[in-house]
Amino acid sequence: MASQTHRCPEPSCSFFNQVLPHNAKICPMCGTSLAQAVQAPAMVASVASYETFIPSPQSSSTSNSQKRPQLKLLHPSNQSFLLLRESGAIGRQSLANGMRPEIDLTGIPHAGIISRTHAHLYWDCAQQAYMIVDDSRNGSYLNDKLLPRGAPHSLSHGDKLQLGQERLICLQVELSNAVSDHS
Repeated sequence: MASQTHRCPEPSCSFFNQVLPHNAKICPMCGTSLAQAVQAPAMVASVASYETFIPSPQSSSTSNSQKRPQLKLLHPSNQSFLLLRESGAIGRQSLANGMRPEIDLTGIPHAGIISRTHAHLYWDCAQQAYMIVDDSRNGSYLNDKLLPRGAPHSLSHGDKLQLGQERLICLQVELSNAVSDHS
């Protein structure tokens, strides 16, 4: 059987119908679960060969024994922001609907320059690294280099993440203490 690739099923997502990492459980751009998504074959075949991928709760990660480091973003004010799950968004709370990103920067100085969903973070098992995907209007910088919107980039311990055109939001990436991968 041909290998399968995940594609984002959300029509409003900028990653709609684009090939996603083989180990992705959610779309790194919009956060849509891929559990109910139709997988397209890597080599185009007949429509009859399409399958629905529905992982069991026990197999929600590629390996229950696999560990990933804890991702923490440290602000110069000594506030720290933890990514508790395998993936999530960096941004600020939406007052219109009350939705909060997993890493909510509401309340820090200059938070108004941050998009409500500024960027997405996710653990990539194949690369054994956290990845960041910028989805903002004002840009994100990793170690002083502008990240192209929609393209994943790996994060390393000690990296400097700056958000917004004026780079007013500065965060340091800290990776420590492996955590169980079934959060």
